[in-house]
Amino acid sequence: MSCRRRTTVLRIPASALGFRYRREWDEFLNKHDSDFAWEPGHFADALCDNYPDMMKWKNADFHSPDWLLDQRCPAEPEIIPGPFLDYFLEDEELLDPEDYVYGMNDTVRPLEEREKKKYLPKYKRLFPDFTIKDMDAVRWCSYEWYDGTEARYMYSDEE
Repeated sequence: MSCRRRTTVLRIPASALGFRYRREWDEFLNKHDSDFAWEPGHFADALCDNYPDMMKWKNADFHSPDWLLDQRCPAEPEIIPGPFLDYFLEDEELLDPEDYVYGMNDTVRPLEEREKKKYLPKYKRLFPDFTIKDMDAVRWCSYEWYDGTEARYMYSDEE
């Protein structure tokens, strides 16, 4: 049964992890399929819709193996097109309707230095060459959504 949720993740674009093409990303996901879970304490591919307004992307085939991951929409070049890797911090079911204020409490921010140091070892397990500087691309994202749909796109390229 679907419900309203509040999810908090650490999110990084696949392109910031060194993936260039969709096929590379898909191979990575397949390789780690048994390691990933959409629950706190685990990595997984992001549940969000990576492309907020597909109508602005004429003739784009985002799931083509040859899709170059960091292509930006000319109409909205500030939007990182994804896909993203999430590290799940919290996932809370919001059963009370008064607690659900879709979008009003959504937050995206860069990590603080202490958070970068705290979570770096998690990323190094998957990516041994990952550095504290690479953590600059990770964003703390908290958003509310209805799990019968895709989660909201949440990422900001700004520091």
